[in-house]
Amino acid sequence: MKNSFSAILMACLLIVSLAACGSNTAPKNESASQGAAPVTLSIAMHVANVKEQEPYMYGIIQKFQEKYPDIKIDLTGAETQEHVKKIKMMSQSGNLPDVFWMLPAPAKEMNQAGLLLDLTDFLKNNPEIAASMDTEMISGYQDGGKQFGLPYQALVTGLWYNKALFDQYNVKVPETYEELLAAAKVFKANDIVTIAKGSKDTFSTWAFLGMLTRYGFFDKIGDIESGKEKFNNPDFLKLFNKIDELRVNGAFPDNVSTLSYFQAVEMFTAGKAAMLDAGVWETKKIEGSPIAKTVGFSWGPTFSDGVGNQKIAMAVAAAPLVTSAKVKEDPAKYDAVQKFFAFFYSQEGAAVMAENEAPPVVKYTGTVDKEKYPVYAEVISKLNEPGWERPKAQPDLVVSEAVANQLNDSIYGVINGIYKPEQALDLIDQKVAK
Repeated sequence: MKNSFSAILMACLLIVSLAACGSNTAPKNESASQGAAPVTLSIAMHVANVKEQEPYMYGIIQKFQEKYPDIKIDLTGAETQEHVKKIKMMSQSGNLPDVFWMLPAPAKEMNQAGLLLDLTDFLKNNPEIAASMDTEMISGYQDGGKQFGLPYQALVTGLWYNKALFDQYNVKVPETYEELLAAAKVFKANDIVTIAKGSKDTFSTWAFLGMLTRYGFFDKIGDIESGKEKFNNPDFLKLFNKIDELRVNGAFPDNVSTLSYFQAVEMFTAGKAAMLDAGVWETKKIEGSPIAKTVGFSWGPTFSDGVGNQKIAMAVAAAPLVTSAKVKEDPAKYDAVQKFFAFFYSQEGAAVMAENEAPPVVKYTGTVDKEKYPVYAEVISKLNEPGWERPKAQPDLVVSEAVANQLNDSIYGVINGIYKPEQALDLIDQKVAK
């Protein structure tokens, strides 16, 4: 993450290619294939620097190549928006990477066009992996009788908070919107940013998407897409009015319009903001920051005028890993893909994710050292907290890409004071109508 997350989830204009361990010289071990002809798998990811931004993926690839030295990985990465654009262009030329990350909506379209490998047989042949995943994470990537992808990571998003700042200004860590607004007023009076955000990266709206689920998003989205309902409805308008109220009361950075998401993260880890809208993909970075021992994680505020259950935890499947259908034309490459997925979703792969403080997609049987990893332990504690319902997906991952982009843009439009709440919602409806 995210979206994730997912959060993690749309960004800048740079492609940076990484060649991962092309010169791996690790000796063959007992698990490595003996005498097999070398094969290369191309893997394309949604971040420019996989080693730095997705260390668990990078780490899994290193471990995989140690286990299978005859399978080389050609790893490339680009920021989310550029990555998606590049993959779409490659799909038109019939030259997709062997394995790649993709947003759910365009991945579904590629599946319908026959461009993606059906992973149904993989799950049948690896029942222990299928059993170790949440069924909703698996079913979310099924369409037309095909398993067109598998979850890359668990998308866990919300609001990180610095307990030290709340204690310093005698402010309660918010559980309700009223408490969040009250905190914003106190922090503003003391020149402290309440929620670190950067609107240059409009994908970074995770906590607010979580808030949207508390106004009946999943009850309404079907009627919205069929034309019976609108995004600009009384319930969603209540939330967008509250976002505007937070803006008016100085909850966001004064320069939010010129900040990037990554600068917002730096603001929080430097102790200059009380909260950060992000996901668990930032766990490792926060763990290594000066505020590590005073950080907590929240699912975001509940709302007295919300719709339905307010205890909703945004812990869902993120975007999937998918495979080009063409790999089946090459038996050696097809076998290599099966091995890679089997390793990625194994306990070995889960251990690498845990080592990098990311929530494993599968049920991980390992333990967490709370003294060594207090931030990660906090996340795991929240994930295990009883009484919180998990939605089937993050809201922007169940609508079209155009609608998702506008949803994010509309939220930031209100945060920046560019759109009035009604106008922001009308713009989303215009995208739905197209």
